[in-house]
Amino acid sequence: MPRILIVDDQKIPRVAVAGILEEAGHEVATAGSGAEGLRLAKQTSPDVVVLDVYMPDMDGFETVERLKADPETAPTPVIFLTAGAPDEDLIVRGLELGAYDFLSKGCSRAELLARVGVMARIKRSNDELSAVARISDTLIQSLDPYELGQRFADQVRDIFRSAGVLLAYRADPKLPPQYAVAGFDAEPPMIEALAQALHEAVDSRTEIQAELEAEDLQGPAGVLTSRVGFESILATRLEHGNRPPTLLAVFANRGGRFARQSDAPLLHLLARQATIALDNALLHERTQAQAKAMEEQALQLERAMTERSRFFASMSHELRTPINAVIGFNQLLEIGAYGDLTGEQLTAVARVSRSAQHLLELVNDILDISKLEAGKMQFSPQTTNLARLIEETVTTVQIQAQEKGLELDVDTPTEATTATDPARVRQILLNLLSNAIKFTEAGRVTVRLQQLDDLLEVSVSDTGPGIAPEDHDRVFEEFEQTHRTPSGAGTGLGLPISKRLAELLGGELELHSELGKGSTFVLKLPLQEETPDAGREEQSERGSAPEDRSAETAGAE
Repeated sequence: MPRILIVDDQKIPRVAVAGILEEAGHEVATAGSGAEGLRLAKQTSPDVVVLDVYMPDMDGFETVERLKADPETAPTPVIFLTAGAPDEDLIVRGLELGAYDFLSKGCSRAELLARVGVMARIKRSNDELSAVARISDTLIQSLDPYELGQRFADQVRDIFRSAGVLLAYRADPKLPPQYAVAGFDAEPPMIEALAQALHEAVDSRTEIQAELEAEDLQGPAGVLTSRVGFESILATRLEHGNRPPTLLAVFANRGGRFARQSDAPLLHLLARQATIALDNALLHERTQAQAKAMEEQALQLERAMTERSRFFASMSHELRTPINAVIGFNQLLEIGAYGDLTGEQLTAVARVSRSAQHLLELVNDILDISKLEAGKMQFSPQTTNLARLIEETVTTVQIQAQEKGLELDVDTPTEATTATDPARVRQILLNLLSNAIKFTEAGRVTVRLQQLDDLLEVSVSDTGPGIAPEDHDRVFEEFEQTHRTPSGAGTGLGLPISKRLAELLGGELELHSELGKGSTFVLKLPLQEETPDAGREEQSERGSAPEDRSAETAGAE
């Protein structure tokens, strides 16, 4: 119920007004002078001050002026008490100083209770709005859940003018609860016992909040309340989903009570605000931890990729030298530099050459994949006649096509110029042509170049066995092969490398194929008049020149 302060130098009206209000259930304090009224106003924080206008030493006007000058008492509504009906001058002066209403000492009991009740409700509404605003301001000042909980507990203690506050919360059933206390000191085991006892006390009631007596708490919790001197406890519990409930409790010292009907709903509202803010803070904390972990993982991955790139670069250098030596000595054997060989010997040497060439392709492809994944593939864009580049590349694979009896057709315009990296385009075309010849046993392989709007499209078609629809995406995955040939298997890296190179050149690589109807790979490149900025290069080994693998046939699917 509301707390009322009556300030009147005359005892009879002071006692009479106090009796009426106490009978109605109000908590009443009285003062016989303005000075005593100011002291009690700060001490008791009343909801309404009923103030006599004419008093010796300090009259009502000076008293209300001082009340309004103090931030602690300024929000308290003041009702002026007059011997007779207030005149216009008194009303104007009182309102200007901050009084809310005027009441005659001869008014009826009903009028007195009505006017005081209205002012008390106004004050309480103002207090609740102020409390919510202050708590809201507090809850946005930090994203640290521990600091946030402590600030909240301190504010709630101030709002309820309580002797102590306990906040218990946790975001996950698997995590231990967190506690914030204000107004008393206790060891963690005692705090845990108090929180548990309060949970059980609230559970035993039908309401989500309850006013308890210290005697309701047994065991360590009762020892703590007795030791600290708590007598009255107002507690509320907030359920939210499948998570553990939040508990908020405020404590009054001996003689203190929570008499206002709005205290419990206000406490529940503040608990809801705290829960939302703490949830956000805990989510932010987890997000930051996850971001830090992801950042560390990214750094570790980057270091691993760097080390892997260094390993592959070293491996490439160390393996290429002996492989090229094997290929070179085999070529000398084939041309009879060390004497004539028998047919079986020539066959064996040819097999060694093919195996060595396949191994060299594998080393080159693995090195390219490593560079692409590490973002260190070097590009050297320049103005390129794509039609001439296609003709030169086709010449490289003509012998392979002739050996298998395949027709190799080229359909290109006289000139089709764009700004791109010719070495990388040649590498893509060699992969596509080598695959087409390798997997086509009879028929033809056709290369066609055409311009469509702002794109140049190079298609490589064959009359081979084709690729099933479910395998269209798989052929672009590393080390995946959909066909095997008697002439030798590929590395399974050619097409993945080609697709990545096409994308880095600003284009794309598409597949159109049906089983039994051959396959068509389409390389789409942007038509650019100006040479792209060479600074976009995906640098491989710093300072190295761009690799030109036109003399090699890259790995098959």
